[in-house]
Amino acid sequence: MPEKEVKNVILILLDSLNRHFLPIYGNTWVKAPNIERLAERSVIFDQHYMCSAPCMPARHDIFTGWAEFLWRPWGSLESWDNSMVKLLKQKGVTTQLITDHYHYFERGGENYHIDFDGWEIIRGHENDPWITESTPIPEHKGIITPRYARNMTRMKREEDFLSPRTFKSAINWLEDNYNKHEQFFLMVEEFDPHEPFHVPPPYDTMYDETWKGPLYFWETYGLCLDDEDSIKHIRAQYAGKVTMTDRWLGYFLDKVDDFKLWDNTIIILMTDHGHYLGEHGLYGKPPSPCYQSFAHLPLLIHLPGDINAGKRASALTSNIDIYATVLDTFGLKPVGFTHSNSLIPLAKGEVDKVRDFGLYGWFGEYVQYNDGKYSYLRAPNRENSPLYIYSQRWSTAPWWELPPLDDKVEAGRWLPWTDVILFRRPINLDELRRLHGNLELILDGKPMLFNIEEDEEQKYPIKDEAIEKEYIKKLHDALISWQAPKEQLERLGLI
Repeated sequence: MPEKEVKNVILILLDSLNRHFLPIYGNTWVKAPNIERLAERSVIFDQHYMCSAPCMPARHDIFTGWAEFLWRPWGSLESWDNSMVKLLKQKGVTTQLITDHYHYFERGGENYHIDFDGWEIIRGHENDPWITESTPIPEHKGIITPRYARNMTRMKREEDFLSPRTFKSAINWLEDNYNKHEQFFLMVEEFDPHEPFHVPPPYDTMYDETWKGPLYFWETYGLCLDDEDSIKHIRAQYAGKVTMTDRWLGYFLDKVDDFKLWDNTIIILMTDHGHYLGEHGLYGKPPSPCYQSFAHLPLLIHLPGDINAGKRASALTSNIDIYATVLDTFGLKPVGFTHSNSLIPLAKGEVDKVRDFGLYGWFGEYVQYNDGKYSYLRAPNRENSPLYIYSQRWSTAPWWELPPLDDKVEAGRWLPWTDVILFRRPINLDELRRLHGNLELILDGKPMLFNIEEDEEQKYPIKDEAIEKEYIKKLHDALISWQAPKEQLERLGLI
């Protein structure tokens, strides 16, 4: 099929979308027909992985093209960042953000939206500070925070829930804008299926009709201590949210049909990371190794004219590559140092690979190395030391204040790819616990090596000193090539 001119990019980011819950990746019981519909017109990436976790670190990777988790835990755009949205705007591309991801509008995420020509926030997800009038918390198992209980009072019908409202707003934007601009970049960021897995009928019983207990749609992070019925139910609620989100994605794709945007628009469907639902005995996103069920992600890229539609790409790719991919579609290159590579040549079949390895993890936790055959999960030393945060904007996650700029802070040119002066401060275990929670799975952790070609669920760690020695060196060299701070190698026992 002949190549079509690219005018636009639509980036659809669904949060915490588990690959193994999707039919396009082999799931047999969850209904997601519209993701399948998009996949029929897209290249399906089979070896795509996260980079930084959780929410805002992943977005920093996407917006800037450098891996945040090696430098800081969570924060806003820095002064030296070459945000893809700013670069698109400078080229004259109309940019729009539509999202219910409220972290963009809290301390630590407060400036990602400002370069967009337009942005819209849909209120009420998770702990979004939206509704203030008091309301009783319903009987439940697990978690319902007072804030979410208040927000729930506005959710009476399916159309009142978050993914319906977000996709309806995106539909409205398309109707008003699809033919009004030379080029546009539309980022539709739907926080679903992120917890809480609160869904209306029919989704609440679609995958579990036998539950007799109280409301249970939000599990507690950490070790999974539930019985089998409870695990089944929380997975069913998550699956219901996937299906509801998929339905409203379908209405959005109907507008792509109506406006013939398949012919001139690259459409990317992605997620930031997964969510443990009992796999490896874990719930949520606790401090822990990033196993395949959390790190191995879905990715679809539709090329105008359905080039390579339905084909599967087996090459290794990373969320860090989305930055260069979006820029490439508008004829732009990354500015400054980057860990990002465009996936467009791979999707078109012009190259066989774009990277030899990927790195991923959380700040101050395990670091994972993956080359598509083996994954090596490296734990820090028991003291998790030395460890520093680097930033010029002393702003981080709203539930955790960075320590003050005290006498432990140094100012200097710490980043190897910029002359900007910024602050560096050591972070101890107690301070890291205030950010991440219980660290015992990290501090008591051991290095683990898996053959993921043969053991996708990572049930059988490999005990082979020669192979492990090879992957210790590969991780060491990868961190050097990514210009990671020296102390990252020290705390991981690599020097």
